[in-house]
Amino acid sequence: MRTLCQAIFARKRHALEYNLSAMRKDTALSFRVPHRLKAELQKVALMEGRSLAQVCEALLGGGLEIYKAEGPKYLQRLVSRQKKELSE
Repeated sequence: MRTLCQAIFARKRHALEYNLSAMRKDTALSFRVPHRLKAELQKVALMEGRSLAQVCEALLGGGLEIYKAEGPKYLQRLVSRQKKELSE
């Protein structure tokens, strides 16, 4: 399946190939985070040359893989660390 971008780049003799089915997003996830966390995520995105959404998706996916490997103890450690930081 060719996209408009692929057609434009093809005319200019550039190749733009990617797997559309792997990139398809079919739902949204929206939640509030502390300003400090968003600012840190934006710094990472800038350093990596990626969008904030890409960084968040990668970190969420990575965290999910760790959770699958370690189970509930991983999440319990993260939550207790967050509570400790808030109390300081």
